[in-house]
Amino acid sequence: MSIWKEESFEDKIYDEVESFFNIHELKEEDETLALDIIDILRDKNILVVEKDDNNYGYLIPLLYASKGKENFKGFLISTATISLQNKLKEEIDKLSKLIDVDIPVTIAKGHVNYVCMKRLEKYLRSHQENKTLNEISRKIEEEMIDKEDYPNISNEIWTNININGESCKKCLYKDECKYYLNRKSWPSAKYVLCTHELLVASLKRKDNPMFKDPSILIVDEASILKEKVSNSYEGYITKNMLKSIINEISYIIGDKELGEEIVNIIETFYDKLGTLIKSKYMSGDNNYKIYSKEVINTLKEDILLLFNSLSNFRKELGFYQKSDDLTYLKKLLKKYTNILYDMIGKGSKHIYYFHFQPNSKNSISIKYGRKDICSLTASLFANNKYGKVFTDSNIVDNDDYKAFIESLGLDKIDDMEIVKEYSLDKSKVKK
Repeated sequence: MSIWKEESFEDKIYDEVESFFNIHELKEEDETLALDIIDILRDKNILVVEKDDNNYGYLIPLLYASKGKENFKGFLISTATISLQNKLKEEIDKLSKLIDVDIPVTIAKGHVNYVCMKRLEKYLRSHQENKTLNEISRKIEEEMIDKEDYPNISNEIWTNININGESCKKCLYKDECKYYLNRKSWPSAKYVLCTHELLVASLKRKDNPMFKDPSILIVDEASILKEKVSNSYEGYITKNMLKSIINEISYIIGDKELGEEIVNIIETFYDKLGTLIKSKYMSGDNNYKIYSKEVINTLKEDILLLFNSLSNFRKELGFYQKSDDLTYLKKLLKKYTNILYDMIGKGSKHIYYFHFQPNSKNSISIKYGRKDICSLTASLFANNKYGKVFTDSNIVDNDDYKAFIESLGLDKIDDMEIVKEYSLDKSKVKK
């Protein structure tokens, strides 16, 4: 006596994918990957796989899964470049016609890829004769704000009219900015193509992510992901930044004299830093990126003086009435004060270097980045609510797999099995 068992959601996709590959002439390796993608979708594990030129191996099962709307929360595909996003969109459109499925794909890019109406107006006032700017002004009315709408625009013009994020919170156009209106739709989007930078930014915002949890995450060309995670934790402190914060606070509280002493200490410290670097570490070609504990040790007393001065300044602010602007500036000042303490303390969490730009107004930046990038990366992906697939074209043998997995900290994630895919060169088996 046979007992009938209802076919599962994943079993149905298996059947549909196998049928698709029986009909269409595609690579056998693509079918193998497609079936393994379904396993990852079901088991919520991690798959590491060598990348091919096309993306059919993982797109086909995802498109079939999208038909099961009640069982499939959607996909999030992260790419290394915007050009790869566009290629993926073209492949999805092509395969969707073959599979007979229509899904609304959201392409998420960073704000620097869009026109800022406020900055455009300001720049246009001093460049009214520029035909390119006049053309952009006309196209803005047709909601053409993406850099891709202006393929011939020079970098010089674009960097003066794009969204730079510096004054967005107080921008008069914020409620009608097409970029920010589009961005509001991201958390509810079901099928998303984003950049690695946005993926990292979203994963770091655990309580308020940019994108909702999908059923599966694909990280395409993931070898550069560590660099993107590292960049997201980097920061810098310049003389002008610190002085600006102190001066703004002094203006808000109406006590200019309170900040004068600390501004002088900031000036003195950066003068000493500049003199030391120019005399001892600058090369003839003005090489200006210096990693050196010796710099910190030489100026340890000066850093400590600046730290104590900032700490005392912050204590003085406790007597003044709070406001939103003052609260924000105090938070920023606390962050930089903690960084200075970390520089000279034991067990520092950061790597420090000094960035010297001879022609820059700020001249010297104290830059810092986290040491524990592998652990930080692992913590971003330590989520067993959905499967994760990492692809890369540089994986060619088992040593590459091991190095790749360790570089992203995937081996540090508990309760998620890492599955290694067959090489796309069938003579090299990776499992």
